[in-house]
Amino acid sequence: MKSFRFRLQAVLDQRERQEQVAVRDLAEAEHALTQAKALLTELKDIRIAITEEIGRQRVAAFDPQENQLYQDYLQTVAQSIRDQEERIDQLALARDGRRTHVVAASRNRQVIDSVKVKARQEFTQQAQRTEQNSMDELSTARHFYLNHLQEQN
Repeated sequence: MKSFRFRLQAVLDQRERQEQVAVRDLAEAEHALTQAKALLTELKDIRIAITEEIGRQRVAAFDPQENQLYQDYLQTVAQSIRDQEERIDQLALARDGRRTHVVAASRNRQVIDSVKVKARQEFTQQAQRTEQNSMDELSTARHFYLNHLQEQN
């Protein structure tokens, strides 16, 4: 009996590669988003530290120049936080798009995979029918041969 050969195997292989690329892209997007969130947390921690330092300086000897430096730095950090929040929003959108792409690539692969499963089932059923027909023919031939021998005796 010949073995099963799926005629769309090249297409299935391509769809699997596309799905793997999509999954890898999603993982990279998730990693970038995680890093961006970690940076945002660091920036917020810096803002808290600056605010605490400004509060300590007001209690201690007040130096207007140093206070202005802290205020300027606080504004810079606040702007960096806003920028980072925007970046996180963009990265989240990109991640969601890549997640959608993974789902689509997975569906595309599954469609071809289901065609392969169905083709394999049909091949197996046809092979079983062919084998059964061969067995029926052999049984019929044996029956006629035995009848012929009995008639001769």
